Amino acid sequence: MKAPIQGAAICALFAGATPALADVSIMYPDWITALVEPAIEAYEAETGETVTSTRLPTDGYDRRIAVDLAAGTAADVVVLDSFMVAQLADAGYLASLDEQLADWDQYQQFMPALLDVTSFDGTAYALPVDTDVRMLWYNRSVFEEAGIEMPWTPETWDDVLETATTIKDETGIDYAFVLPAGTKQGEAATMQGFYMALLGADTAEGERNRLRNWEEGKWIADSPAIRQVAELYDEVYNQRELTEPSINYATDLGNATREALASNELGIFASGSWERSCLFNCNGVDIPSPEERAEIVGWTPWPSSGAEGAEQGANVSGGWAMGLNAGSGDMEAAKQLLTTIFDYDNFQPWVVDNGRMAVREDIAASEDFAANDYLAAVTELSANTTGRDTYPGYQVVSSLIQDMTGAILDGVPVDEALEEYREALVDEFGEDSVMTLD
Repeated sequence: MKAPIQGAAICALFAGATPALADVSIMYPDWITALVEPAIEAYEAETGETVTSTRLPTDGYDRRIAVDLAAGTAADVVVLDSFMVAQLADAGYLASLDEQLADWDQYQQFMPALLDVTSFDGTAYALPVDTDVRMLWYNRSVFEEAGIEMPWTPETWDDVLETATTIKDETGIDYAFVLPAGTKQGEAATMQGFYMALLGADTAEGERNRLRNWEEGKWIADSPAIRQVAELYDEVYNQRELTEPSINYATDLGNATREALASNELGIFASGSWERSCLFNCNGVDIPSPEERAEIVGWTPWPSSGAEGAEQGANVSGGWAMGLNAGSGDMEAAKQLLTTIFDYDNFQPWVVDNGRMAVREDIAASEDFAANDYLAAVTELSANTTGRDTYPGYQVVSSLIQDMTGAILDGVPVDEALEEYREALVDEFGEDSVMTLD
């Protein structure tokens, strides 16, 4: 996951800042070039105008777009990571798409749950370009050696823990269940681990399975859900010792996990939909065929804790998005460029050709997308997905979650780790902005 940008970089206002120039412009990271460039050509052919485009390396792009928007020098159409939307929208840098795209006949094709990920205060400020979902992956060879029936479909956390215990007892491997934890794991500890368990920890009513209570406008320091997830970490790493903690401190975390998988030293690991493409190299070099990959690993949705009313199959999604600079000098032209990029005839082939999850209903229903059994299946998880609690200050809260899971990883008792988390929240946001749920 990318390093979080600092709030000051987003919220700082530059004296004398001016809006973007009236000629239509776009800034984007290089990985999305194949989607953007054909649309630019189509826009220029249709309008007779020239688009000013700036393509940048993906590494460091998040910080650049935040600074440019704050400085008033950003392009009319901007690409951004979805975790940035709330903070940038709150600062007034992004235009409301509910207003700007109300008359675009393809707007309603975007999946509502994924538009929620790119929304703030109930209003969409960016269109999702791609997305991801999270699940539990498992090593078929290890499961076979341990005598575990496949396909594996756990219904509760206890099912997962019992399976991992069987793996440990029957195979003696070091990593029966890798649940990302600690600061080295970064956002992976928050999203792939803590959040995914949190969403199914307690009753789905209200906002009990969140880090933030949006109705009250406060961060949640302690709750039955948060406590249950902390206890799950304790069970994995301390009570049952299902995995050597060292894998969470590896120099190259992704490589360490995949090496353990390839050598059958790993049984279950919490990760995301991208893993099928990463076996065993996320750069796409010398990886097994799709058929071979399906024989190596299986996946299953995260189960709930088993508590009464807890939701099965809840998910959290991220991904990249594209929006309109609220300071655009020509909003109509910017809208036309945006809708040209996301027009079905431009967007659908890019999604299919690049093996991306569909973010639109019409693309998910298209014949050539549905022909990919894996993508079609994981895209169905998007129907019950949500975004992170990306209210301004989320990056700080996420880092404190990583600290808390890291403390438990190091053997700190759950009560002590949670108290440290509460104290850190209060220090950062003040007593009036922090609450406890019974």
